[in-house]
Amino acid sequence: MTGREKETGVTRPKPARSVSPALSEPPKKVAKTPSGSSSLRAISTPPLTDENGFKLRKVYVDAQKMSAYQRMGGDDNKNNLTGYPKHRTMRDEEEDTHYIVDGPLRRVEPYYFTYMTHCKERWRNKNILDVFSTEFRLFPRSHYLQALESGGVSINDNVANVNSIIRNGDLISHRMHRHEPAVTSRPIKIVHEDENYVVIDKPSGIPVHPTGRYRHNTVTLVLEREMGIKAHPCNRLDRLTSGLMLLGKNGKAADEMSKIMKQRQVTKQYVAKVVGEFPNETTVVDKPLVTVDPKLAFNTVDEKNGKPAKTVFKRLSYDGETSIVLCKPLTGRTHQIRVHLQYLGHPIINDPVYSSPNIWGPNLGRGGDFDLAEVRRKLSQIGKTKPATTWLHPNTDGELLSGEECEICHTELYTDPGPNDLDLYLHAYKYASRDKSDKVDAKFMSGDMEVAGEEIEPWSYQTELPDWALVEQRKYMAMALEEAKKCEATDTAFCVGAVLVNSGKVLATGYSRELEGNTHAEQNAMEKYFAEVGKRDVPPGTELYTTMEPCSKRLSGNLPCLDRILELNGHISTCYVGVMEPSKFVAKNVSYEKLMEKGISYIKVPGFEKEALEVAEGRADGSRKPKESLP
Repeated sequence: MTGREKETGVTRPKPARSVSPALSEPPKKVAKTPSGSSSLRAISTPPLTDENGFKLRKVYVDAQKMSAYQRMGGDDNKNNLTGYPKHRTMRDEEEDTHYIVDGPLRRVEPYYFTYMTHCKERWRNKNILDVFSTEFRLFPRSHYLQALESGGVSINDNVANVNSIIRNGDLISHRMHRHEPAVTSRPIKIVHEDENYVVIDKPSGIPVHPTGRYRHNTVTLVLEREMGIKAHPCNRLDRLTSGLMLLGKNGKAADEMSKIMKQRQVTKQYVAKVVGEFPNETTVVDKPLVTVDPKLAFNTVDEKNGKPAKTVFKRLSYDGETSIVLCKPLTGRTHQIRVHLQYLGHPIINDPVYSSPNIWGPNLGRGGDFDLAEVRRKLSQIGKTKPATTWLHPNTDGELLSGEECEICHTELYTDPGPNDLDLYLHAYKYASRDKSDKVDAKFMSGDMEVAGEEIEPWSYQTELPDWALVEQRKYMAMALEEAKKCEATDTAFCVGAVLVNSGKVLATGYSRELEGNTHAEQNAMEKYFAEVGKRDVPPGTELYTTMEPCSKRLSGNLPCLDRILELNGHISTCYVGVMEPSKFVAKNVSYEKLMEKGISYIKVPGFEKEALEVAEGRADGSRKPKESLP
């Protein structure tokens, strides 16, 4: 729901935008025979498109024109079609529903829906009941048997039965009373929008587009019905993954961005919260992946049969129990980041597939050490007879079959989803165009694959970090802000606070001019720690929290804080800042570029900018402001 809607309420989805009145199936082209006469046959017929240039599947158009009664065999099957409306299209039936926001959940009232799908290659020449019961996990075999025996399934508009064989090109249809699972009610945030694209921050716990059990409860349909934005995704995120998504608002724009992504002209950065102390050094996992069971969405490393997959990881912070890790996938396999993290022994802490000790044992599948058949058996029970469990939530309620039936269709109903069904601490943080001359992130991108295609206009989008990635960071930034408030204000310099942290422990604090001379906060924190341990170094993996961006230039001749950080040879791995330095005293601070170039992560902690700037300028109480002068 949007931020303007109440915590609980009911909204009716806006009707789906109709296909342009001018839309019709293009005529078959006329081809010349060798004798010169004309004959009608299909010659590369252009695809159907809507008014925005998006391609339309033939079944989508059929749903707008045909009733389920027609699709399921019509009068030839009328004895089995009691209650099927003859004069309502399949699309009319599908749209006859409401959104209901119920606290943390978004629900959809049940509605009638006609599934239509063409034969997939792996279904060819197979029995329809066998295909239904092995390909679709939603219902048991008995449900599909009953649907076939009652005339509820058709092939090419003809009634199917339990002995029907699916052939290449067949259209299989099945009408049902649909019960969509509840999803998160957290809002979809707009990061950027123009005439061609909308960039969003997708919440965890909602699918991107209609698939499986979901249709109305998806990002694309919520955008269209509640925000009036019709767009197609250019990149995909799993239902549980949150973060940055680019969507095209017309067919040409969507195709162009999708092409750019396929050519690997886009760098992607994700943030994850993982089990244990992740290695401080940059870690590269180059392990092929295979889908073990698509019905279970279960993937694993397979050196023999897997497809190439490569991910670069870098630790941002460690709190003594879990780590925040920056992840950069160089390929795009299903669950790539999640499986590679598990392989390292550091699965995402609330991953319902890859982090549960109940499924993987105490080593959590590290190094591929697990019993494949046993893991597969246990995963098949999740969401059916047992709720999902994770390292973070080993014992919690979640979605599973309830034992209760729908009064209309007698389908067994599911319970509401729980925390492990709605959240995954994996977030798409930043997407940016990439060219071969880009030096920023060069160290982090070592071992990268070749960039294909032509150079494109530079662009970059990022979201704020999610709350789960900022729990410790906000605590230490608040501590740095308290340090800044200790600083005696002057008319010639900022008041800044700094904190050094390693493995969840504070090493030292400092504030501007705390030590003798015109000293800076980061400098003072470092010098205090050096004096305590007797050497000019900090432990590897140290995090620096500073209320203002470290200076890159000191006109007084003192060593800039940027250079002090770089002198420690990467032992400060992450720099968290409260506000970027204004160009009041020194123009163009280049700390961000220099630190990122050396592989030191640089992250702004949201929510501190206003107060950090007020304190920096000596006006925390709104009373004064420094003069324009040099440090």
